[in-house]
Amino acid sequence: MAKQDAAEVEAIERDNATFSVFETLMTPEKIAQVAIVGSTVHLAVSKFMQSEEDTILFQDILTTAVAILVGLGVSYRTRIVNNGIHDSLLVRKADILPDFNTLYLLYLPTFLSLLFARQFTILNLVMTFNYADMAPYMRLPIQTVLVLFNGQIYDDRFTYIKALGLNCILAFVLEKVSQLKSFDRVECNLFSILLTNVLFLIDSPTIHFQVLQNVLRGFVVAVAVNYPLIKLTSRCNKYLRSALLLSTFVCVLPLTVMYIFEIDGQNPAVWLYYYISSSSVRIKITFSWLIGLLFLIPNIMVFKSNFSLDSSRKIWHFIVLILVVPPLKQDPEFVKIALAGTIVSFLAVEYLRYLKLAPFGEYFDSKLRSFADFRDDRGPIIISYIYLVIGVASPILINDSLVGVISLGVGDSLASIVGNRWGRHRWPGTNKTYEGTSAFVVATAACSLSFKFFLGEFKDVSFTKLMSICLFSGLLEGNSVLNDNILVPSFMLLIREIFK
Repeated sequence: MAKQDAAEVEAIERDNATFSVFETLMTPEKIAQVAIVGSTVHLAVSKFMQSEEDTILFQDILTTAVAILVGLGVSYRTRIVNNGIHDSLLVRKADILPDFNTLYLLYLPTFLSLLFARQFTILNLVMTFNYADMAPYMRLPIQTVLVLFNGQIYDDRFTYIKALGLNCILAFVLEKVSQLKSFDRVECNLFSILLTNVLFLIDSPTIHFQVLQNVLRGFVVAVAVNYPLIKLTSRCNKYLRSALLLSTFVCVLPLTVMYIFEIDGQNPAVWLYYYISSSSVRIKITFSWLIGLLFLIPNIMVFKSNFSLDSSRKIWHFIVLILVVPPLKQDPEFVKIALAGTIVSFLAVEYLRYLKLAPFGEYFDSKLRSFADFRDDRGPIIISYIYLVIGVASPILINDSLVGVISLGVGDSLASIVGNRWGRHRWPGTNKTYEGTSAFVVATAACSLSFKFFLGEFKDVSFTKLMSICLFSGLLEGNSVLNDNILVPSFMLLIREIFK
């Protein structure tokens, strides 16, 4: 207690005396989120629980979810019993309570698996227990028990146990790199589950997924090789250090990809060259992308000062819409391959920016930071453009769906611009406005209907259900505080599949 003065201790004790878990969880915005998520869960159960096997799966999901929630509750109660002492400081009970966004940590991996990779549903749900505030030597045995004694897991259980270990390592690395500032613990665990699925669990025959999986593996290997060099060269001349780290990274990544990955018996780079050059459509798409980016990037940089920070950031959302949608209708597989490569390219760009390699590292960092908002400034990683490309690309790669483009390229952009300029009435508990939410709903509805009638999207979704998708997504976007680029495309993809 010596580290806290008497007034601070008194204030914390007063807050703890009046603290109520029930009242904390029953705020209007949280009730709205639970209602929206709960309604989609109910719809999913009603639609997909058609056989005895489905019934068993949903029962196992419920049982596992309850076990995880009990574990989180026990962890919370243990800290309360210990008088709220943490690092010799008295802390508020409200700060000990698990993050409300844990709801999405349980919801998103479980239902995305249920709809698109059913065999991993229970495993992905079990991996969310990694969020529990326990030491790994306590968490992993509990997760292993949940996996070993689950009737829905029929395959090699040792593979699932290895996945649990990999997920634990990835979450730990993300927490250390982000310092729990760029990403919070919920986001670290969401991304660790996503990476575990892509890097290790899913085995898809599609070329775009194989490109994503193997190039991402090459990126991970290159970063791992560079890690000890970062430590060893910390006292070296900055130019020598930068040259060594950059040359190692740009050599290890492609060499690793070429070593572990072949397409039709060919080097992937050679295959990609012939793949593009064999089609006039692909050549035109490639040149249009290059010309568009060469024209747009310098102009946006030059005229950025004429726009507000929010407007200059949202311009990129509109650009993604223009660059993705027309080519996708011309050659969808090529666009998906390009998006798979773009995800890893953005990760590589962010990694090199993070290292701030001389002589251009500081300049590069300052230019990217000029588009950063408060979430990017919290920690060492600039997350916005990574979230944007993942949010746009993931629905296309998973299910050929344009909901990411619609929600982020149109809905989120207009919601932010309208909300910041004309918004006057705020949703309880958030900084978002009713006006911004209305803009989101109207924009996504108009865009979705245009895609339905002119591009052939949403053929299996009725007009009423399509409007409901936009309305539910807008209400969730307005009431939630989880990053929109993660939550909204994922939710729209889920509810679109449920309403299909």
